[in-house]
Amino acid sequence: MIADKIADWLAEKGIEHAFGIIGAGNVQIWDSISRKAKTEIVCCHHEQAAVLAAGFYYRTSNRLAVALVTTGGGQANAITGVISCWMDSTPVLVLSGNEPSKYMGDRTRVLGVQGFDVTTMMKDYVKYAARPRTAPEVQRALEVGYAEALRPRQAPCWLDLSRDVACLNP
Repeated sequence: MIADKIADWLAEKGIEHAFGIIGAGNVQIWDSISRKAKTEIVCCHHEQAAVLAAGFYYRTSNRLAVALVTTGGGQANAITGVISCWMDSTPVLVLSGNEPSKYMGDRTRVLGVQGFDVTTMMKDYVKYAARPRTAPEVQRALEVGYAEALRPRQAPCWLDLSRDVACLNP
């Protein structure tokens, strides 16, 4: 499953901490990370706090952390934290879960139950935003997001993964 590959990739990169809240959109990624036990998940009470905690972690340890957020309100709540990290040039890798990809082509107000096009919304406030749809695209997006977050001038990067993509077998 791609979610398992993401958990393995985090361990390979030495990313020891992820801050976040579990939800229907990110449950596969959350589950894979928690089962692999290489990256510790720190549960937060709010998605903004998860992003700010990941940013604070970087500022105190000089090590990149991940913010795990879910679709809809979870993504919206994370935006303030991302903009704060953007203004402070603090690298964070945001991994958001989203509605199934069958809804992603719609230009309706809501994608699926509560999703929206967060990558388009955030593109001006992160160094890199992507919604990969295949295993090779996920691998590339992780590598680019990691490199861009840490490259001067540092800043957050956002990867948005549809639920069905996270469940794909690579």
